[in-house]
Amino acid sequence: MIAVTALVTSISSIALAIYHGHVMKMLVEANSIPYMQGGFSTVTPDDKEVLSLDLLNRGVGPAHEESLHVKVRGRDVRSLSELISASLGADPAAKAKGVLHLTWNRIPTRFIPGGQQQFVFRIPKTAENSDVWTVLAKDSDRWDIEFCYCSVFQDCWQVPGKWQEPRHIKACRRDEPREFIP
Repeated sequence: MIAVTALVTSISSIALAIYHGHVMKMLVEANSIPYMQGGFSTVTPDDKEVLSLDLLNRGVGPAHEESLHVKVRGRDVRSLSELISASLGADPAAKAKGVLHLTWNRIPTRFIPGGQQQFVFRIPKTAENSDVWTVLAKDSDRWDIEFCYCSVFQDCWQVPGKWQEPRHIKACRRDEPREFIP
């Protein structure tokens, strides 16, 4: 009887340890999930007029953004220069680049900690560029963003457009001819 009791106790302890290990694994993963959002904005939290593209990690874990596509009126653009040209037209864009005070982040992929954000580009509104900036800000409604990111556990999500929810995928793949690098 003592041997049977010891055997049942041992088997129960092993089963509980395996279950506890599984629960702890799920807890670690849940505390490491990123939740990325991205989009265009025309104002900063402190009410400064700045046209920007930012990626925000609203999750608790870090996110590795591996692919980023920007479209203007459904057409891919690969750089900030192409985005301005697609929005304004070639001749006005050439003139506008002299008055726009552009700031950009040319890193091809970004690692964004949980609860943090990273800018892709910013164009502050100034007295000198007010007219051009206003046209770009109005046209930003026709801009779209698509990106892909992964967690530290290589779980990956694709965001197919602004205001859309991330969908789980097997892996992110860069499409170099379409990648946006400001």
